[in-house]
Amino acid sequence: MTMNSTAAPTTRLSLFYGLYFALLGCIAPYWGLYLTELSFTPQEIGSLMALFGTVRILAPNLWAYWGRNISAPLRMVRVAGLLTLFCFGGIFLVDSFIGVACIMVLYGFFWAAMLPQYETITMQALGNKLDEYSRIRAWGSIGFIAAVMLLGRLFDDVTIKALPIFMLLLMAAIVLNSWLLKSATVRHKATLAAGNMLSFLRQRKVIAFILVTILLQIAHGPYYTFFSIFLEENGYSNSQIGLLWSIGVCAEVVLFWQFGRMMKLLTWQQWFLVSLAMTGVRWCLVAWAVNNVWVLVAGQTLHAFSFAVMHAVSMRYIQMFFPASMQARGQALYSSVGFGLGGAIGAMLSGLLWQPLGGTGVFMLAALVASVALFIAWWGLRDSQHECNTR
Repeated sequence: MTMNSTAAPTTRLSLFYGLYFALLGCIAPYWGLYLTELSFTPQEIGSLMALFGTVRILAPNLWAYWGRNISAPLRMVRVAGLLTLFCFGGIFLVDSFIGVACIMVLYGFFWAAMLPQYETITMQALGNKLDEYSRIRAWGSIGFIAAVMLLGRLFDDVTIKALPIFMLLLMAAIVLNSWLLKSATVRHKATLAAGNMLSFLRQRKVIAFILVTILLQIAHGPYYTFFSIFLEENGYSNSQIGLLWSIGVCAEVVLFWQFGRMMKLLTWQQWFLVSLAMTGVRWCLVAWAVNNVWVLVAGQTLHAFSFAVMHAVSMRYIQMFFPASMQARGQALYSSVGFGLGGAIGAMLSGLLWQPLGGTGVFMLAALVASVALFIAWWGLRDSQHECNTR
């Protein structure tokens, strides 16, 4: 598909990323603590986060399928934003496991639809220029940092049960921003048959990319579900927890901002291998040095590799593996199998193993999963590295 000259302005796209990831800055560090405050067990918390991840498997692909014949994808984003806001409003009416699960499934279904559509719009508006994309995406990291830092300080004085209020306000801001964007017309050149999509998915390099994406998110399962709880168990305050999360995302911002200058130093495959190795080191540091704040700080800076490099290079792989007419479906697949399936498996396993193995054992298993992903990336992507750097 191609976009006309009315493509959404860079400033407002940047604002979307800032708001969207500020909302994620409420969820990733503090939602587990909020669920703990509601007296849920580790197994229940893991199950809820896994359920939330499972929704993200189905939703992006359904929305991508529904959007094939919609000329203005922002219409889908606006509808999804309004329904996210409406569904999440029910969180103030429930406190049981079933009630919270229903709210998370409902709002998660619509929330998961937004980012893949915006990623496609942004990449096409920029002409697939990865360095410019990285700078826009950096504003998402800045929004995440702002939310984490402000809420961490606030929750030292105010009950964390106030968290849904701030989430609702951010959802309203995301909806408002989507209506301020100009609706870019997207013309579909052709509708490819499902069989054609399957032909792309059968390629070794695509299979390897998908497996690495899934395993990377499984390895992040303990981090996104229990890192804050692990820190709280070891005596860290909410403001300290927020600071540690922010350090990781500050490293991410620096990497996104400078990646345009750095990316030619290595091939795309080599960036994957280095980043997966750093991911394994990071989880080892968390496992064995949770009481050493300076080691944790060093480990958090590796977020620049375990997330930022992996995500930026993944965007380039998607551009390479899927033709323009299938970009939205490629983005949906990346979101659903990685952050959906991988995240769900990681959250569920973390919840099941947290009590028998403890935080140290679970994070060491995460390091092992990252090592498996490293081997698959080395084996499966080696034939495409030259192609990636020359297209």
